[in-house]
Amino acid sequence: MKENDGTIKRCIMKEYLSQLKHVKLKLDSKIIGYDLSKTIGIYAIATIIALIFVKVNVISDNIYGVYMLAVAITAFLTNGYLWSIISSVGGVIGVNFFFTAPYYNLDFSMAGYPVTFAILLLMSCLTSGLTGRVKKSAILAMYKERRAKMLAEMSAELLTAHEIDTILDISLRTLHDTYNCSSIIYYQSPNNPTIQKQLLLHQKDDLIFNSLLEKQVAQKAYDENVVTGIVSNHETQNCKGSYLPIATDEKKYGVLGLIIEDPDTILKDTIPFISVMVTQIILALERQLLEDKTNQILLEKEREKMRSNLLRAVSHDIRTPLTCILGATNILQNTNSELTKLEQDDLLQSITKDAEWLIQMVENLLAVTRINKDGAQVQKSQEIVEEVVGEAVLRIKKRFPNAPIQVSVPREVLLIPMDATLIEQVLINLLENAIRHSGSTKPISLTVRQKETTVLFSISDQGKGLPLHQIDDIFSGKLNAYNDSSRGLGIGLSICKTIIQAHNGTIFAENNSSGGAKFTFALPLKGDIK
Repeated sequence: MKENDGTIKRCIMKEYLSQLKHVKLKLDSKIIGYDLSKTIGIYAIATIIALIFVKVNVISDNIYGVYMLAVAITAFLTNGYLWSIISSVGGVIGVNFFFTAPYYNLDFSMAGYPVTFAILLLMSCLTSGLTGRVKKSAILAMYKERRAKMLAEMSAELLTAHEIDTILDISLRTLHDTYNCSSIIYYQSPNNPTIQKQLLLHQKDDLIFNSLLEKQVAQKAYDENVVTGIVSNHETQNCKGSYLPIATDEKKYGVLGLIIEDPDTILKDTIPFISVMVTQIILALERQLLEDKTNQILLEKEREKMRSNLLRAVSHDIRTPLTCILGATNILQNTNSELTKLEQDDLLQSITKDAEWLIQMVENLLAVTRINKDGAQVQKSQEIVEEVVGEAVLRIKKRFPNAPIQVSVPREVLLIPMDATLIEQVLINLLENAIRHSGSTKPISLTVRQKETTVLFSISDQGKGLPLHQIDDIFSGKLNAYNDSSRGLGIGLSICKTIIQAHNGTIFAENNSSGGAKFTFALPLKGDIK
């Protein structure tokens, strides 16, 4: 529907501009022929009506009034003043030929006739001129009204825009529709724009915009903060476009350019009006940049909060296994000969378990460090889901060789943009939690399935499940995983959430209806690849 509305708008504006062009006399054979036929038709109809009026004795002395009306109608229906002047001359001749004795004979030698002819011709010309002005004023009023309406619509759209790309698209489309012209926007310097967008009326205008001369003129508008090109005081020889800086006295945002087919037909207030549009663009850009800055501050605040929580939790979590390792090694060193083989094996197994947990903690911290280093952005590439899942299961099997894990992936190959190392870390964290904290030796299932534009990864166990009052906060890093005090504050789940959010995905936890816990995260099928 919006596309149809845009097409209608463009057609209306094209028709308005077309009428403006043809207010002046144009040497176009089709237009001349069309206006000539209308002039002759109107004159013929006026003559027939006048003859009928005389015959029925309705008008006899002031028959020229009928031709005056015909002159006004001709001026309204044709382009330019020529046809109404011809109609005026024809009216004078018609009165002389049809309604002045001797009838059906031209006689300009009658006393006082030249003066009468001149007065009537002058009256006809004045009528024609006034009618033409009224017509032109009506067209210009319609055009200005339409232009003001489009500016209001542009302002309303800019208020709801939340990206610089969207702001530039709205501005470009409004300019293109308002003046039925090719238009271009450079965000930042035209010689090296951060964003460049254009809408073309003719394909050849692309070559014009990208020519060296036009680039230089656009760059001058940016550097000097002045209007350059055609329809400006800084008109450049051979330049085809007009360029307006999108800038304030303190800051430069870019340049707005347009190529109009016939600049002579554009109103004198074109540049001032576009300057109003530019002001709207600047306000929208400043608002968006301020919003982006605010979001960045909030993001930094959230990241700082996350780092504080991690440091607080890590200081607690690392101290416990290190204390256990130190205590076990001291016992082995000091009382080795007094311990049985079984007691020594138990201490060594405890040391191994704590060391593995510390390795996992370090890997999690490294994963978070990678995200923080890149400004909460991850380096994505197209990865095969089955390979990522297989690598994660292989690594978890090395640490828990007796853990039963059932894997289900789609038969078709799924490719999604991700950082494979980070997603493997998420899968390992969730699988390890299920193995350690479910309280069950039944198989753990890892299921992958596609749902519309996302891929869902689910890790489900058949254990004791999650406490209902903790589900909402389980990814916050403040709660211990599965309410198990043996290992910290659920930092692994907090890191999982951070990684998934950095992939523009979602993660949530729930209890299975048949018992046990289920963790699911979704990743988009499409996304930016860096």
